[in-house]
Amino acid sequence: MAANNDLIRLELALWEATMEQAAINLEHAIKFDDRGSIDFNEELIRWARIKIAEIEDYMGTQKGA
Repeated sequence: MAANNDLIRLELALWEATMEQAAINLEHAIKFDDRGSIDFNEELIRWARIKIAEIEDYMGTQKGA
């Protein structure tokens, strides 16, 4: 069970890092008016937020059990 919790925390860290990098890439895309990159990074940030919320919800459920 502890190994599963470690994997969940690692996945959370991965999605947080992904969202942070996508935000940086989005700033650069906006600076250079790269519409394809803007769309991609906005979507990546959206998905990262969804995944982070799911993981945090799961972790909250585990603590409550």
